[in-house]
Amino acid sequence: MNPRKMEAKELIEKLKEEHNEIPALIDDAILTYQIGNLSGAFPVIAQVREVIAQHTIDEESTILKILLDKLGKDNSKEYIEIFQQHVQITKAVDAAVESTYTGWTETVNLLNNLKQMTAEHHKKEEEIVFPKVLSLL
Repeated sequence: MNPRKMEAKELIEKLKEEHNEIPALIDDAILTYQIGNLSGAFPVIAQVREVIAQHTIDEESTILKILLDKLGKDNSKEYIEIFQQHVQITKAVDAAVESTYTGWTETVNLLNNLKQMTAEHHKKEEEIVFPKVLSLL
C-alpha cells in the first residue's frame, strides 16, 4: 500500500471524512456479526483493516513528515506520541480479524474496543495534529 498522492489540505479533509466513516464501518461489522451473518462480517472487518492501514500510511508519510520537516523531531514530540497510537490501533484491528478465525467469541468486544480507541485517537488528530499542520502550510 502506498501513500495517496494528495496535497496536505486535501489529504486532511479526506482523513477527516475517514474519521467519520471508520466508526460506521465498525458498527456495520458488529451488526452483521450480531445478526448471525459471519461470512458477511468478515469482509466488513477486512475493509476496516484496509481503510485504517491506508489512513495510517497517509498520516505517517505525509502529515507526520510535514511536522518533522517544519518543526524538527524535538519540537514534534507531542505529535509523534499521537502517531505512535497507530501501533495499538493496528494491533486492535489484527486482534479483531484474528478473532474471526478462532470462533468469533471476542469479536464484538474487540470491535467495540477498536471503535473507542479510534474515536479517542481521531479526536486528538483533529484537535491537535491537523490544526498544527494547517498552520505550517
